[in-house]
Amino acid sequence: MLKSSDPLKPFPNRGFGGSRCLRSLPVFRSALDRVPTRCRPALFYETFYNLGSGSLVALFGLSLAALKADTIFSPTGTKEHLMFIAVMFGGSSLLSPLVGYVGKKVPMRLLIIYPNLIAACLLFGTGVFTSATFFALIVGLVFVVHVFPRVAEMNMFRILYPPTHRGFAVGWVKAVASVSGLVATVSGTLWFLWKPSLHFWVYWGVGLTLALSALSYARIPVRKKNEFEDSTAAPPHHAFVVGLRTFLSDRRFVLYQIGFWFAGFGNHMSHAYVAESLKEDVGASDWTVFWIVAVTPAVLMSCSAPFWGRFLDRVNPMSGRATFNILQCVAYGFHFYGGLSHQTWPFVLGAIVHSFSFGGAAINWLTGSMYFAKREHISLYNSIHVGLTGLRGMLAPITGVWIYGATLSLGPIQLPGLGYGPVLFAFSSALSLCGAIYMLWMSRWHPGSTESPGPSACQL
Repeated sequence: MLKSSDPLKPFPNRGFGGSRCLRSLPVFRSALDRVPTRCRPALFYETFYNLGSGSLVALFGLSLAALKADTIFSPTGTKEHLMFIAVMFGGSSLLSPLVGYVGKKVPMRLLIIYPNLIAACLLFGTGVFTSATFFALIVGLVFVVHVFPRVAEMNMFRILYPPTHRGFAVGWVKAVASVSGLVATVSGTLWFLWKPSLHFWVYWGVGLTLALSALSYARIPVRKKNEFEDSTAAPPHHAFVVGLRTFLSDRRFVLYQIGFWFAGFGNHMSHAYVAESLKEDVGASDWTVFWIVAVTPAVLMSCSAPFWGRFLDRVNPMSGRATFNILQCVAYGFHFYGGLSHQTWPFVLGAIVHSFSFGGAAINWLTGSMYFAKREHISLYNSIHVGLTGLRGMLAPITGVWIYGATLSLGPIQLPGLGYGPVLFAFSSALSLCGAIYMLWMSRWHPGSTESPGPSACQL
């Protein structure tokens, strides 16, 4: 962590002062002025880094919609392609613990810079072949590679910003990422609808932005010493056994993760197949698919996050999760009815409800584990939470495609499916309801937060 007795070397004015016009923007200037002088170069360059990382996240919804667009990939874009992207996007979280282990041997910021450059190069490959399979493979690999920067950036916050200003700095850069994702989603949708034959230009644009963002992060001044290096660290298998014992000994946290599993599995199981149902069951236009699958979530998640943040300050994580599970139950109920009745409007309502609730569900997902963890176990509990999310993200989309389709095609292999179609959304709705009831039950007898009542960063 930065110490006043060991300050960073002065940051060269040539690099930091070369963008005076950008720094003179009132909102940007105000953000920089709210952190200590020695942290301003980090906040400045990390702001531009999050333009790239935010736009990359937008590719998940855009890619699902593109695979089912008549003018881009459909009918060659299948439910199996949607499954693959969903598995890579959600299941990549299983690699999160590996970041902490590698970071003990390799400087953590290099785990941000180089994987982003690799991801950027992969995105430039989207225009090489027009095959839906090749496209899904490229996008899926990008999501896997990006798990390293995603986790490493969280670890670097402790190095770049003091506790007294870390909350503001993280809030600022994530707000920038959210706006960047929203802009990428809307502009990408408009481009896909206008020039579908040149859809890969969107991915090239995000790739270029991602490469520039990695180079921007490389300009952040840090000490040469690897702050995360630990030559005495236990072997991974030993650390895993010790961590598992700690997890299983905390009954409340185990119960919380069980409750998380219901709705979490239900969401991962169905989310990617909304685009499939819109095309196959409703016959919706490309415009409709893009706005329901990509644009609506990006807009409402960004707009609802501040409201949900205030709400979650007033309730415990179980009550908050129960609220989001109920809304998710309603959303997938609308999707079920829309697919069954072959109408678009239930999907629109379902997308609005789900997207509005997801702005808060994301905050609850990020912060809920800290409610149960002692200070020395926060990193462990977060790793377990992220790892279980990755397990759901890997298994649930496979389960979903098996329930939805009559067959599951994996190259030359044809496996029988249940062929329930939009009934899949009814299963997700039921799982969400079970999760809501479970969390309400758990919230009735909780004894309060485990975290010690020490001074917060705002009080130091």
